[in-house]
Amino acid sequence: MPDRAWTNWLLTHGPVRAVDVRQAGPGTVVVGLRGAVGAKDAQRAGRALAHLLAAGPREAHIDLAHAGALPPSSVAAVFLPLGAAARDHDVAVTVHRAGPSTRAALRALGLDRFLAYSDETP
Repeated sequence: MPDRAWTNWLLTHGPVRAVDVRQAGPGTVVVGLRGAVGAKDAQRAGRALAHLLAAGPREAHIDLAHAGALPPSSVAAVFLPLGAAARDHDVAVTVHRAGPSTRAALRALGLDRFLAYSDETP
């Protein structure tokens, strides 16, 4: 899970300041989004998260406590690739501490069937 190849990929292609990845145990990864996630960073974050899920964790926890307000276009850019990768690789995804507007955008995108929600710290 976050291994050297992933770290190198993230540093060269990913939104380094917007994504924090850590392993929380065997088969579990925690990803924190932080700061403002604009359209360009959202697309990069979505691709990075899909790439991460392809690496084989069983569970992924996405923590949004330190993310700025995510407009619906950014929610779509981050979570549509994430949802597809979760479905394709059979990864359980829990979204932690998402604001009401983010949850509404995820619901509108139809991603509630792939995601679980928690107001707790991952």
